[in-house]
Amino acid sequence: MVSVLRRPFLLLFLLLSACAPSLRSATQLMSAQPTSMQPTMPAYSGDLTPRPQGSPDVLILAVSGRCPCLNGPINNVEYLGQRGTVRALTAAFEALGLSVAHIGASAHLTSHFPPSAYESQLGEGVTVAPPQDGFIQLEDHLKAAYSNLIYGRSNPTRIVLVAHSHGVVWTHALARAHPDIPISLIIDLDGVCDLWEQDNRTLIQNYVRALGHNPWPFDLSNACGSLRVGNLRYDLKDLVYPNVAQNLEVQSQRLVSLRGGLHANFPYDALDNVRPDGSRLGIQTFHSPDDTHTTVSLPTSSAMAWVKSSIASVVASWRTATVPSAAP
Repeated sequence: MVSVLRRPFLLLFLLLSACAPSLRSATQLMSAQPTSMQPTMPAYSGDLTPRPQGSPDVLILAVSGRCPCLNGPINNVEYLGQRGTVRALTAAFEALGLSVAHIGASAHLTSHFPPSAYESQLGEGVTVAPPQDGFIQLEDHLKAAYSNLIYGRSNPTRIVLVAHSHGVVWTHALARAHPDIPISLIIDLDGVCDLWEQDNRTLIQNYVRALGHNPWPFDLSNACGSLRVGNLRYDLKDLVYPNVAQNLEVQSQRLVSLRGGLHANFPYDALDNVRPDGSRLGIQTFHSPDDTHTTVSLPTSSAMAWVKSSIASVVASWRTATVPSAAP
């Protein structure tokens, strides 16, 4: 997470076009006054116009998972950027000729200052965790991207959501909360609900109570609830909503092959994702035989190798499809 620099919007695009996309430039690019209300933009009826010069073809919004501690979510941090995971995904898109910007967030409702730092997530020698953004801040970036880079654009930016562990709960809730915003791709790295409600339910309920109204079209504190699809009940984080075009899902397994033997692994994602209608249209799932719940998110993992190799087919499908440029 980096601080938001509130500068004129055009200047941000000029700055972005002058250098390679980065976490800072992406955050500046998406800067917008926070709002708690859902988009209410009318159907676009004018001539479509191109995006501003320097704006990205792809915007990656990434949410990391839970801290290795007892006191989440206050100690949750953004680590997919620190580990190089987002950089690896960015490189995969760039290799296909696309410009990319990215913004990261922690698995927390809102911005916060973690009192503890964990080197396994932030890197060796890091003893003080930086201030973190959360779901609310990432939601503001998504809404700003829709308003400025998608709505009414002839070449709208494609939104890619990527998350690990508890972060998957947040990204699926984000897509569900904004059915009018097209999400080109969701990447799920072993999403789990274990401890999510314990960490977040009361926090979200207190936030909504203090706000005086629910800013989302559903109960966000129940984002790890379940829904029956066919003969099975699925966690809501296992549902791929209609506004999401494609989904790359990675799962670790109960037993993983490490150092020549099988070892127990917990937690892990146990159910393949589905659409609310029970279909798996646009969904691909990889069951990694040798990644733990933690290592699936490392840029050098078998899981990430599969994700990176799958991006080529995803982008190939983009070449022959269009992104909705306006609200329905």
